[in-house]
Amino acid sequence: MTKLYTSLVKKYVRFTKALNETNLTNYNRFIKWLYNFIHLKANEHKFKSTFLPKYEQGQILFLDFGCGIGSEFSYPHYAVVINSDDMKKNPIITVMPLTSKKAKHNVLMPWEHELTRPVPSLLAEKAFNNFDLDSEDYKTLRLDVIELMNHKKDYTDDQFKEKYTSLVNKGVELIVSTNQDIMTFRDKMKEGSIVETNHIRTIDKARIKFPDKRTHPLYGIRISDSDLANILYLHTSHTLPKNIDKLIEKNV
Repeated sequence: MTKLYTSLVKKYVRFTKALNETNLTNYNRFIKWLYNFIHLKANEHKFKSTFLPKYEQGQILFLDFGCGIGSEFSYPHYAVVINSDDMKKNPIITVMPLTSKKAKHNVLMPWEHELTRPVPSLLAEKAFNNFDLDSEDYKTLRLDVIELMNHKKDYTDDQFKEKYTSLVNKGVELIVSTNQDIMTFRDKMKEGSIVETNHIRTIDKARIKFPDKRTHPLYGIRISDSDLANILYLHTSHTLPKNIDKLIEKNV
């Protein structure tokens, strides 16, 4: 056992040294993953999936896929939940990874799907859906709107339009400031999201970095039903036999 341990340490030192010299980005990713892997293994007996919220099909998570081999999807990425019946007590979850749109995605592979509403747009939509003119956060804006409408007859059409536009802009600014956590999170993300349906994977929920609470800005962010239907179709058409119907009939 000592000999195996010594050999392992030597291989690790050689590998990390070579990686550090040839690809610093992958070196840093690998070291971070190794640290995270040891942490996950050391604490797996303490982890309880019941501490996490329930995730809906189509919801977006951020998780660590770990260090893969070759073309396997690796390291931290966003992903779409595929499970249709997730339960808090279920320690595993099935996902499809998301990647940022790049030049190579101008022509998509048969198993790739570009979200019609990318993640940053979904986050902005969540912030605007939180808008409630009756809430205390928008009290001043509400009073300004009432004041404008009560004196509409006192303004020319151009004056009214100018004041109305000003209030709309003020409302947008208030929405952004009131939902700063969501908007800050949104600003960190790139426009354009591609789902890699051929990299579908079932993982332990301990790999989920966020949202780990319902209060996290990403919680509740879900792709559209049409996007979900498209990625499920692409997955089945890419993995199931072309003559699946005949095979089922034959064995019924």
